[in-house]
Amino acid sequence: MRFVPLIVALLVRFAACAAFASEPITVVSGRWDWGAVKFDEEAQKDLQKGDLASARRNIDEAIRHGPNYWPAHYDRARLFAAETKWDLALRDCNEVLRRESGFVPAALLRARINAHTGNYDAARKEFDHLIAIEPRPQFYAMAFSDRAWFRATCRNGSFRNPHGAIDDAKKACTITQWKEADPIDTLATAYAASGDFESAVRYEQQAMQAYDAGEMQKTLQAHLGMFQQHRPITVR
Repeated sequence: MRFVPLIVALLVRFAACAAFASEPITVVSGRWDWGAVKFDEEAQKDLQKGDLASARRNIDEAIRHGPNYWPAHYDRARLFAAETKWDLALRDCNEVLRRESGFVPAALLRARINAHTGNYDAARKEFDHLIAIEPRPQFYAMAFSDRAWFRATCRNGSFRNPHGAIDDAKKACTITQWKEADPIDTLATAYAASGDFESAVRYEQQAMQAYDAGEMQKTLQAHLGMFQQHRPITVR
């Protein structure tokens, strides 16, 4: 039986931010139509490049070849999120989790969509649950970083908790050994939310030196400019 690495790059904040550097997720191809796997791999590359039209074509082909191939449904949820088709994205997240309940990225994407669309209580409960179950380190760091971003930037002030966001972001940075731009950027955002713009600028500059910073350089530069002007990020 052949094992195929499936690299999943989450759409963090539905736009320009890069995902955490991720370890391969292994899919046993003997369970699936090989065409579904190959088309979905191409769709993931398209999503990484921002080519949504090509991603759509490849995802449609992947699902046609393997209607039950849940990774393609997850990537379609990412596509729908990028297109701001929130209800469709949520539907696919729910379907993925029905088939593969332990797939944390789908739950994180669902929580981020709920946060973005104003279903704050559902988002908070999902973040809290994912942290409570302590998934493997890669996803544990994502959960802490995502909850930190939610606590730092939520449009509804009753859900903001800047100091809790700082604690969460530091945990994400520790798990990722302070090597990845996204959690360090989140830590900078949390400090800005707390009013400590000096620390926010310092950590944003550190994020810009991370090995994977090039993938989200425009976002990091925009955040740095805001923090230098003493402007926090309050809208997700």
